Amino acid sequence: MLQLTDVSLRVGPEPLIENASLTVHPGQKIGLIGANGSGKSTLFKAISGQHSLDAGEITQPPGWQMGQVEQELPPTDEPMLDFVMRGDALYAEASDQIAEAQSRSDDDALAQAWDRMDQIDGYRVEPQAKQMLMGLGFTTDDLARPVRNFSGGWQVRLKLARALMQRSDLLLLDEPTNHLDIEAVAWLIPWLQGFSGALLVISHDRHFLDEVVEGIAHLQNRRLYYYRGNFAAFERQRHEQLMQQQALHEKQKQQMQHLQGFIDRFRAQATKAKQAQSRIKALERMETVAAVQASNPFRFEFFAPAQLPDPMLTVSELRFAYQASEPPIIDGVDLTLRAGDRIGLVGVNGSGKSTLLKCLVGDLIPQQGKVTEARGLKTAYFAQHQLEALQLDHTPMAHLQQLRHEDGSRVTDQEARNFLGQFGFTGDKALGRVKTFSGGEKARLSLALMVFQKPNLLILDEPTNHLDMETRDALDMALQAFSGALILVTHDQHLLSSLVDQFWWVHHGKVKPFHGGLDAYLQQRLQALKAPAGSVSAEGKNEGKTKAPSQSRKAGRQQAAQKRQAIQKQLAPIKKRLSKLEATLQQCEQALEQLHQEMADPELYQAENSALLQTQLKKEAEWKSKQEKAEEDWLSEQDVFEQTKAELEQAG
Repeated sequence: MLQLTDVSLRVGPEPLIENASLTVHPGQKIGLIGANGSGKSTLFKAISGQHSLDAGEITQPPGWQMGQVEQELPPTDEPMLDFVMRGDALYAEASDQIAEAQSRSDDDALAQAWDRMDQIDGYRVEPQAKQMLMGLGFTTDDLARPVRNFSGGWQVRLKLARALMQRSDLLLLDEPTNHLDIEAVAWLIPWLQGFSGALLVISHDRHFLDEVVEGIAHLQNRRLYYYRGNFAAFERQRHEQLMQQQALHEKQKQQMQHLQGFIDRFRAQATKAKQAQSRIKALERMETVAAVQASNPFRFEFFAPAQLPDPMLTVSELRFAYQASEPPIIDGVDLTLRAGDRIGLVGVNGSGKSTLLKCLVGDLIPQQGKVTEARGLKTAYFAQHQLEALQLDHTPMAHLQQLRHEDGSRVTDQEARNFLGQFGFTGDKALGRVKTFSGGEKARLSLALMVFQKPNLLILDEPTNHLDMETRDALDMALQAFSGALILVTHDQHLLSSLVDQFWWVHHGKVKPFHGGLDAYLQQRLQALKAPAGSVSAEGKNEGKTKAPSQSRKAGRQQAAQKRQAIQKQLAPIKKRLSKLEATLQQCEQALEQLHQEMADPELYQAENSALLQTQLKKEAEWKSKQEKAEEDWLSEQDVFEQTKAELEQAG
């Protein structure tokens, strides 16, 4: 087991962690949480031997293998699949032995090397690596690509995949869900649940922690506190502790007031002087129980929009490609955003979610179609790389004072201080240069600048990547109270579940409403990952090119056309059933909308209309039941359609 005993750490002259103790047993999974800057990553470095201890001891059993994500990827031309497989050190060693024996034509050494590969189940490494990479969003076309060709976000996934391939007794993961989409997070959760080693994971993702860990180690006020159970259990226990602490504080305050009152009354009386002195000493010895402070220092809200045009945005026949010679990222997209809509944008990384958002806000100009904004629309856009837009040499005060009030007037110093204080930028922090800020502080400043502009449409692309739990909670509460429209892209399932009531699915260049909740969507995507490898490649980033056939182009086109016709013929009955179910869903929606309009009449709720009300309620229940059944059937048929199509394409 991993044992931390009275560990103290410093960064510079200030103590960061003091007298921290923790035991991690074999197979135990623990979440390490705490505010940004509390020392979580530094503690990880101490456990892995990269940071020295100021006091205490960290021990682990001899021979325990510790796995963690590498800091940097080497700029290598090694194929991505080989690179990830070699994360398994035993497999890498056996592979090197085989290669060396082959180079020397040493049959005896080669036989021994193959025996070693057999002993470590090395034949299972390649399919495991492929399954892992598909789960993290890569495609079959990616497997042979050189590591150096992947961009930063995909390199983060590569590092995670290589870390997961390690045969670890203890796995350290620092924010593993950052830079993943919800599909990849949904795959990672059951993988970690089935991991047989011990796990220590830093995360601010509530849903992820609830699903994966069985204990929470909480860093607060330089101390480390352990709680049994997942994050929800931690919150319950923490709340009970805070309630008890507040009760003890109130009781102690009464005792101290009583002692002080006795001292004040009898200090000057000779007959009572001795008793007064004893009470003075008792008061001095009393260890103060602190009052409970607000657990979350951040509380902010979005201003009520001055107007809510309806519809807010209309998108018609939108088409965009980064290069004219490449297939479009999005094509033929028609959308309408209504006032008050709360949209969750879903789809694997690389499917075009961020591209669509950039088209909506005008950062990208489509080759075809248009985005029509309603008069009075005021959009605030938080991009994935929003933090890079901040001016590093400016202060929060300077950033805010670059903006103007709606009447065009300047923001005064006091107004700026008052406003920034809601986001934790108080005192000297409001005058600090942005380049000295952490990622979380930069994200909070970006949110503050958005709020100040009083938008009626919020477009948020992964807003929580750098936020700690407290700031995520504050953002969640502020967005719940926001009365404007919202389009949200996030891997945080808790945030999606609490804020979104409908989903747009970005898939194969199209954007379509997804009929079903988040759980249904994720279940469908996980089922798609289990489909044959050929179908998985269709989900990817449209990177890589298929090899040209050896036959002539004409013959190739004819063969491809025949293949498409054959596939379409076999898929036709499923398409027909899907169309029928979609018509049923539309019928249900129209019927329910009509019923809800009728039920909005106040007279319906008068006593004399009780029979009619009961009839309407019965109709509503019947239509809802029919709608739910149709949605379930549609999801099932869609799964059949995708799996059948994948099997036919692979067979062809």
